[in-house]
Amino acid sequence: MVKQDRRTIQTKSQITEALIELIHTKGFNNLSVTDLTRTAGIGRGTFYIHYLDKFDLLSKTETRLLSEIQDILNAIVPEELKAFSENSENTPSELVIKTLDYFYQNSKLLSALLCPDGDPYLIGKIKKMFKEVIIKSFHAAPSEIEFHPGIPKDYVMEIILDRLMSIVVYWMSKDHPESPSEIAEIIKTTQRTAPQDLINIKK
Repeated sequence: MVKQDRRTIQTKSQITEALIELIHTKGFNNLSVTDLTRTAGIGRGTFYIHYLDKFDLLSKTETRLLSEIQDILNAIVPEELKAFSENSENTPSELVIKTLDYFYQNSKLLSALLCPDGDPYLIGKIKKMFKEVIIKSFHAAPSEIEFHPGIPKDYVMEIILDRLMSIVVYWMSKDHPESPSEIAEIIKTTQRTAPQDLINIKK
């Protein structure tokens, strides 16, 4: 039974690697099951044991990713909101670095899925997930959260959402992404830096 489980894990890993390669070379819309099996070095019958077609492969792959990202966001977002409230000047927490490590370990897959020839709907799914976790964290905060009086609450949440999400998504889209500790430091710095302070134009 253990051997069978290992074989299944290995086969799915080969198919995933083939998916990543083919998205970059052909685009998801243009690849076929035959392309996947040839690139993965498996038979069509083996592929169909696990997936109905390429769309089922994409759906199951993204469902797994989104579920794991959900767990990570449930940990990282409250930590980041805590940093906002405390106006912390400390280095990024080990929790933040550890959770970002998941993104780093799956960067090849995420980069392929988020590229123009991948799944154009995935970024929307991730953004929705970010937003839901942030809203949940606001409601679960141990102390009352005060919002900027000149900015409506929904805009405040969008600003926080976009800062976190855009950095992580852009990070994943890079061919050679920075390490989790480096990206954690960047996220931390954005918490302490106003947008107008990011660029200094010398006259």
